[in-house]
Parts: sequence; C-alpha cells; structure tokens
Amino acid sequence: MTGALDGIRVFDLTLAVVGPWATKLLAQMGADVVKVGAPDGELLDFVPPYMGGAQSSAFLDTNLNKRLVALDLKVEADREAAWALLERADVFVENMRPGAADRLGFSYEAASARNPRLVYASACAYGRVGPMATQAGVDPLVQAFSGYASLNGPEGGPGEMNRFLANIDITTASMLVEAVLQALIARERTGRGQKIELTMLGASLAVQATRLADYLATGETTPPRGSASATTAPHEAFRCADEVWLAVGVEREAQWDGLCRALGPVGARLAADDRYATNASRLAHRQPLAEAVAAEVRREPAAAWEVLLGREGVPCGRIRRFDELRHHAQATANGWFCELDTPWGHLCAEGPPWRFSGTPTRPVRLAGANGAHNAEVLAELALHDHPAAAFAPRAGRPRRWARTSERPAAGQPPEEP
Repeated sequence: MTGALDGIRVFDLTLAVVGPWATKLLAQMGADVVKVGAPDGELLDFVPPYMGGAQSSAFLDTNLNKRLVALDLKVEADREAAWALLERADVFVENMRPGAADRLGFSYEAASARNPRLVYASACAYGRVGPMATQAGVDPLVQAFSGYASLNGPEGGPGEMNRFLANIDITTASMLVEAVLQALIARERTGRGQKIELTMLGASLAVQATRLADYLATGETTPPRGSASATTAPHEAFRCADEVWLAVGVEREAQWDGLCRALGPVGARLAADDRYATNASRLAHRQPLAEAVAAEVRREPAAAWEVLLGREGVPCGRIRRFDELRHHAQATANGWFCELDTPWGHLCAEGPPWRFSGTPTRPVRLAGANGAHNAEVLAELALHDHPAAAFAPRAGRPRRWARTSERPAAGQPPEEP
C-alpha cells in the first residue's frame, strides 16, 4: 500500500526547524520531498550535538525520508535546475525571512506563473507587514513576544522560557502541514494551487486560546504557577520520598474524592474542609491545599503512589527522562522511537505520530548529508551534465564563508578548513 501523499512532489527550500519539520511530516505521509540546501550548509548543519564529531543530529532528524540536493541559487545554472524541479512540484515550502525567496527569483507570482497548480507555502516569524516584518524569529524569542513565556516559571519567581522543546517551531510546522493538506484538497476542486502564509506568532497565539479566553473574559492575565494548572486543583507535580516528581491531575469531583481516600487520614481532613468543597474553592485556596498534599506525597516513593492513586482512578504519572521513556514498554509497543545506523553513529529518531489503516506512513529512512541526492535528482530532471551532479557531500561539518569570493564554484564541494 502507498502513503496518503504518494505521487505528491515537494520542493523544500527550508531552514532551521519550522520548514524542515513540516516537510518531514509530508515525507512521512509518502510525499517525495526534495530538500534544496546551499552547498556550504544551512543553520541546522551547525547545531550540536555532532554525531561522530562531524554531522549534526538535528539536521539528520529534521530531514528524515527526504532527498537532499545542494544548489547555489545565486548561480544561474543552479537556479535553472531549481526551476526545473519547481515546475514538476505540487508543493513549494519556504520559511526564510519575508522577501528572501522573492530576491532569489522564487516569488509566488513567478512560481505560479510557471506552475499554476503549485501550492506555495510560506512561513515566517512575525508576518509580512508591520514594523517587525523583516525580523528573523527563533522559538524562545517568539515565546517571549507572544506572551507564551509569561506562563512559564515558578509562582513569584523569575521569568523563564522553554528552551528544551521547540514548542512554537513544531506547532507552526504542524499548522503549516494542515494548511498544505487543505490546499491540496482545494486544488482537486479548482484545478489551481494557491499561496499559504503562516507565522510563528500567529501559531503561538492560536495554541494559547484558553489563556487568551481567560484574559478576554476577565481582563486579568494568567500569572506563572510552576507546574500547577490554572483551571483545576490540585493539579501539579509533587516530589515523592525517592526524589521522583509525580504529576497528579484532579479534573473531576470523583477524582478529588479518590485522591482524598488515597491520602488516608490527611485526605479525610481535606475532604471535610469547606475550603476544598468544590474546584472553584480549591483554586481559591490552591496554595495551602498543595502544601498539604505535597507533605503527604513526600512520605512515600513514586511507585507506591502510582499504585494507590491508580486504584482510586486519579490520573498520575512520574516525570520521566528520555532515557527512561526510550525503552519503556509503552513506547516500544507503539513504535514511537526508531533506531537508525548512520555513517556517523547510531541515531534514535521519533517515529510517525499517526497510524493510517489504508495509507501507511513510510518507514523512517535516513536522508544523509546535504547534497546526498544531487546526481539522482538532477538525472530525473534530464540534467545529467549539470555541474552540481558532481557535488560530493562534505565528510565533516560544513563551514560558513565570510566572503562570496571564498565560496566554492557551483557544484563543487567546500574545501576542508
């Protein structure tokens, strides 16, 4: 059986995380994604850690299941090769600063004139108009500007940003995929492609819908509360006797009753306290309630609480590290991790997040280094003699050139430093 997007060709002119992650998802659904990168590498080539001291694991992961081509789009011959690819594509994806694709000659107007069925998807940080239109955006800074980071950190503590998960990047990428799929469906009705515009700022605001609703309803902004929920209580992480943090989530009155039973005599006193009779009153007195629950949870190890709370139907789960989750029976049973051997060492990558009964996702496949598929793709475009067909992927990390005169000739690999 073929994937849902089998036969769909994607011209991937992306960098960093938003664009590459979106096109990786399209590739997992079966699309033929050709990633076009500069011969001297792009941002993720320089992001550690480096496998075998040579290849960025982030670059490998975000480009799984793609074909990688290195072209210098400032060189006429390489630009013509890119046009040959674009004319055969169903989808074009770019996430450079506004105007960058236009300056390279690949504006929506130019692309749609040569390929009217093309779905042209463009993502940026803050939008294409306004005083910040030309600014580049990275996940933590968009978190800060959009208000997302205002919810992070301990109550009354310093402001924090989430620097360990690219939440805004991947949220934007996922919304970009949703938009591309909608545009492909619309093309079936109209016969024409269209332009899609998406911003990291807009995506960040969309996923903050519940907190924005709170503000619009009350005029009050939600302050940081550490791990605690803003809508139910008790609903946060507590430290157990074995120093493991256990997340406990009480969202219904039956679960509150179950928690009180699991807490024994302390729980009986909490159940009889009028301050905690309803969720609204528990939220109003969240701090003393959390302190009472925390003191009792601290008496037993996490495994004991998982049994006690599970027996009472109270949602809970220990906060696990990746090294624990990677080999957990639940993760392995569902195929959420894939083990890949690469020329630079062993890579553990995430598996597809969905399961299709009729159009299965592709097995996770390593793409390799930038330019690994130059000869193959150019041959398909009948450009066998194009200089870039001889491009050899660099053995080590790519190097950025400070001056244009230092760049290699079109189709030639960079010199070793």
